[in-house]
Amino acid sequence: MIWTWVEIGVLRLLRLSPVPLNRLRRWAIILGLFVASPVVGRIMVRGGKLPQLLLGGLGGLVGGLILYRLGRMEYGILAIAATAGFVRFKLPTGTQSEIVASLLVSLLILGVWVAKMLLVEKRLTIKPAPTNRPLLSFMAVCVIAYVWSNAFRDPLVKSWGSFPMVQLASLAVMLALPGVYLLVSNYVEEIGWLKVLAWIILVIGAGAIVSYKWGLPTKRIFGTGGIFPTWFIALAYAFVLFDETLNWKVRLGLVGFMALWIYWVFFKGLLWMSGWVPAFTAMGVITLLRSRKLTVLAGIAVLAYLAINYEYYYEKVIVASEEEGDYQRLELWKTNLDLVSKHPLLGTGPAGYAVYYMTYHPENARSTHNNYFDIIAQTGVIGISLYLWFFASLAWAGYKLFRVLRYQRDFEVAFAAGTLGGTVGAILSGMLGDWVIPFAYNQTIRGFDHSVYSWLLMGGMMALYRMKVGKDGGEAHCLIQPKGV
Repeated sequence: MIWTWVEIGVLRLLRLSPVPLNRLRRWAIILGLFVASPVVGRIMVRGGKLPQLLLGGLGGLVGGLILYRLGRMEYGILAIAATAGFVRFKLPTGTQSEIVASLLVSLLILGVWVAKMLLVEKRLTIKPAPTNRPLLSFMAVCVIAYVWSNAFRDPLVKSWGSFPMVQLASLAVMLALPGVYLLVSNYVEEIGWLKVLAWIILVIGAGAIVSYKWGLPTKRIFGTGGIFPTWFIALAYAFVLFDETLNWKVRLGLVGFMALWIYWVFFKGLLWMSGWVPAFTAMGVITLLRSRKLTVLAGIAVLAYLAINYEYYYEKVIVASEEEGDYQRLELWKTNLDLVSKHPLLGTGPAGYAVYYMTYHPENARSTHNNYFDIIAQTGVIGISLYLWFFASLAWAGYKLFRVLRYQRDFEVAFAAGTLGGTVGAILSGMLGDWVIPFAYNQTIRGFDHSVYSWLLMGGMMALYRMKVGKDGGEAHCLIQPKGV
């Protein structure tokens, strides 16, 4: 009742506004996200547990009410991006793997989405897309693997008190990230939402790299670890190459921020190969999409630079990697495949191979540092096959999308090229140790902050694909519909 009277009062105040109400409401909420997120982030960093919990609960209540009243899940999508970028609140679980605010917000919004479908629309549906079948099947396999692994765990394997909680949280992450992808790909039907999503991520990246480079106090509020630099560089580079509608000053600014990120991940963080190899790969893909001649010239320049500095990079990368023990990962992968051979179909369940390692290989109980070995260990051959099928379908859809838009020089083609390049970078990143789906006992559940960017932007690419390439099958697929409806 109170909410209704407040809304009526605001509507009366805005009745004479020359700006269309829907547009005004949208930009007011977006501006509110930008203003509120750093403030909330600061409280979460500085405040005690009680202010954090109260603020988190209030934020969840207000967010749920806004989504319910407006009926626009797109605001929830923007809230996920802003929370991942600015809010550093972590909910303790009694373990070292804390639940971050972006995961809580994602679960809230996904819950509102599902509840809206079941209670209002009376059926659970998703719009057709070429990635639906492998992704939904993968999510189902994660649930089945969780049940199977607990029902048929080796009798000699011993778990510890916190493991059930960690396993449930891991399952939540493995379902929430694809859920975010499905939310974006299903709800975004206007280019404007993709523009706002892209610029939220670019603003996060610009603010973060300036804060990191010059040691500003604001550096503590940004969530830009893991694969984030790859996505920032991919988007910024694609906008510079393709979007000719942008003011030249904006494009020059993007070049500057991109250069700072390249300095940060390559020249300063050379041993962090998962920071710069996927980013440069994404840039290579985007360059190839723009021009074959430009690709050849860029390739020659890179080879010439490496030839001149060969000894330096050999010492700093190859030799240093050996000293750091990076090549010990081959032994970790061998141990992992040996475990998978004993649980081939469904693996050991979410986070499950940790208890097997501690039982059978306590002297070498380390994570695989590889997203694909993690997935096959947790969900078996069935799970990894569906996971790879999803990425193959997504990359092919992204290429088809770019082919349709390739003669444009605007946001749409820039977003298509940037997300396709970023997707290729994400696929490669999984091999190098930065998780697209974080593992609970390495990057921990806190890695959701970094991983969710991939699923937001890949979902955006699929949303644009549906708008520009086609519905790919006509009407929405009904997953659940009560009898008599």
